[in-house]
Amino acid sequence: MAQNPFIVQRPIKYGEPFCDRRPEMQQLEQAANRSEAVCILSIRRFGKTSLVNQVIGRLEEAGWLSIRLDLSRCFSLRSMTREFEKALFSLEGKWRRLLEGLKSVSRIRPQLGIDPLTSQPSIGFDFSRPVDEMEQLKYILEKIVSLPERAESGIRLCLVLDEFQNIRKIDPKRDLEWLFRSVFQERGRFFVPFLLGSERHLLNMMIRDESSAFFKSVTPMTLEVLPEGEVVSFVKNHFKSGLGLDVPEGRIKGIYRIFGGHPFAINWYWAEIWDLQERSGKPEPTETWVEVAIKIILNQRDYYEAMNSRLPIGARKVLFAIAANEPVKKVYSRKFMVETLGMAQGSLQSAIKVLFEEDKIRKTPRGLVINDPLERLSIAVSELDEEAIAAFVRERIDIGK
Repeated sequence: MAQNPFIVQRPIKYGEPFCDRRPEMQQLEQAANRSEAVCILSIRRFGKTSLVNQVIGRLEEAGWLSIRLDLSRCFSLRSMTREFEKALFSLEGKWRRLLEGLKSVSRIRPQLGIDPLTSQPSIGFDFSRPVDEMEQLKYILEKIVSLPERAESGIRLCLVLDEFQNIRKIDPKRDLEWLFRSVFQERGRFFVPFLLGSERHLLNMMIRDESSAFFKSVTPMTLEVLPEGEVVSFVKNHFKSGLGLDVPEGRIKGIYRIFGGHPFAINWYWAEIWDLQERSGKPEPTETWVEVAIKIILNQRDYYEAMNSRLPIGARKVLFAIAANEPVKKVYSRKFMVETLGMAQGSLQSAIKVLFEEDKIRKTPRGLVINDPLERLSIAVSELDEEAIAAFVRERIDIGK
């Protein structure tokens, strides 16, 4: 039985089938070798973690070490400090080397012990004297950043910080941002930070605003939808080699366009089709293709409706109007503001501000558009019944059979 190559509900690990992001992988590997800090921005479920898994896997094969932290689990400066403490010793199999590298540290003492609950080795810290939390975090960060220089020669280290924008939520005064900036600026050529985040609006302010700590100190990389050509090749090749099935290229393109190139939905769709084809052992009829697409669309429509129910009514109204008319070039024109929305300028400004803060929309040279292609699809079918959605899907699947 062939392994289903389409992975859903979790990040794709290194060595598993991955589509394909070669330019992004090449850019990140080159950045690592240049010690160039990169900030990867994308909306949720776009495959940031899967992409970084592939890059880290390739770097580790070349002798790199890596530390990965999810900052969404940090709700205070203290909890963030503790995460970085643990990160110092998260490199499995490298404990002796790291302990040797920290022998000269006077203010922090690593302690190796046994966890009484799991009977597994554990490492803690013994600070020789109480210190200010911000100074403590700075000290630990400096030890991580300088580790390649203090450890044995040949060590290169990549630090991956997921949901990096959370540091501004913890510290709106931005002292944390300047702390990270000052420490990262002192890095040597064998250390590189990769910063990830799914709140693009906030991250953009953190790295592109001239008054921000990270302005011109990190390279932004925006992760967009999967390229259509890569998806077509990936699907055709895996169905042919794994199940001996030729999937019509027009069908693949039709599914791609229904979901707007969204990695999560595309993987989900083809995972379902793969399982059905494998069980039946013969090509499934068109109606099966339609049914799988409807299942995903209805599921995601419920998801986005629940998410958007928390928006103010005015913001929700503007969101739907932008989806129906995108790109909206002149959002404050009489046609859009008065005739389409029936809103006053102040109310529209407030709604637009909310939508930007919630990462629902973004500005392009063509005008305002919806950020998430799955959300755009969910809005487009929000008032359709299942029969109408079936017609919507069937029409697009049948194009270019």
